[in-house]
Amino acid sequence: MSKKIIYSFGMNKEILYYQIQNIGIRLKRIQNIDEKLDIIIEKYYSRDILFNPYHNSKNRLMRMIIEDDFPTVEKWNKIAEDEGYLSHISLEYIAECNWKQLKIKMIKEIKAILLK
Repeated sequence: MSKKIIYSFGMNKEILYYQIQNIGIRLKRIQNIDEKLDIIIEKYYSRDILFNPYHNSKNRLMRMIIEDDFPTVEKWNKIAEDEGYLSHISLEYIAECNWKQLKIKMIKEIKAILLK
């Protein structure tokens, strides 16, 4: 694997795909690998959800939304530090959105679950 690709893993997917296209690897093939990797990660963490810090943090936030107490960034970082959850920066990075958009995503997810 080239240094260019290894360095790209720290960047977002769009930049990675652009760089991969520029070095001659097929984008569709890489997207398929990316999707398979997501499935593998999901299967790995679904075995024991207690060890997945993202899901634990997300579930705590969802409980706070249901209780109508969605925290500010400062309040969440304090909770995360005290209770061992991911910081707001980590959650934003994983969810690929800002704090406000994360709240909206989670509300939609809760509504979808309730409508089932």
